[in-house]
Formats: sequence, C-alpha cells, structure tokens
Amino acid sequence: MSDALDSLNGLIVPLAEHALLLPNVAVAELVGFRLSREPGNAPPWFLGWMLWRDQQVPVVDPLALLGELPDETGRQPRTLILNAIGERPGVHFIALRIWSIPRSRKITRGDISTAPGTLPYVLQTVKLGEEGQSLCIPDLRGIEQTLDTAGLLRA
Repeated sequence: MSDALDSLNGLIVPLAEHALLLPNVAVAELVGFRLSREPGNAPPWFLGWMLWRDQQVPVVDPLALLGELPDETGRQPRTLILNAIGERPGVHFIALRIWSIPRSRKITRGDISTAPGTLPYVLQTVKLGEEGQSLCIPDLRGIEQTLDTAGLLRA
C-alpha cells in the first residue's frame, strides 16, 4: 500500500475541553474573526455571517455546539473557513470561531484509535498517538444540514 493511503495530513484545532481533528483539505483558510451581519433570532451556537471573498459565510461556535463553556481567557478569536461538503447550490463555505491556532499533524493508521465518548455533531472521538486529550472528528455534513434546516446557510 502506498504512503498516500496510509497517512493523512490533518489539523488539530484546540478548543476548551476538546480539540477537533480535521483533514487539511477541509480547511480553506484561517482569518481574523469579524462578523458582517449579526444573527438576529438564532440558536446560541450560530454567531452570524462574515464576508469572506465576496461571499456571506455562516459562522458557528463549536464550543456551543459541543456543549462547552464559552472561552473567557481574553484571547483574540479567529475564524476557520471550511469547505462546504453538502453540495448545496451556492453554498461553498462554513466557518468556525476558534480561539487558538490549529497545528498541522501527519496522521498514520497506527497513530489513531477510537476513544470513548459521544458528543453532538461529532462523528467519532479518537486518540492520536501521544496527544494527551481525545480529539473529536466533527460531523461537518451534520453541522451544514443543521444550518440549512434552521435557514441559516444564507444571509
């Protein structure tokens, strides 16, 4: 088997209690946090929309989605722009407000194992080699579907 099939370049996105594990290809860009439109009457996990590359992109708070407490460390938030995967016409990106800089990690088959735990909007909780905390593989399609169902994919 080739190395390409045995490994994946991923990003570890630290949150408060958990961290997300994303494949590099899911991420379009990391930018400063700024909203161009407030949400109005929306769930607490939806922050509003930001203008990015001439598109209104919905912004989600992953801490609220996972049921974690808000970040009150005083750090400057950032926005992780993700490629949309739901194949909805006109929807190319969704965004997550994050509080730290993701770090790159090459993941091999032998490094990853399942870990206990179930959280909303998480496909699988995993342990990754020597990483101290469990990592959550987010259900990006589910998050996108929830945005769509709530009428929040488009500004």
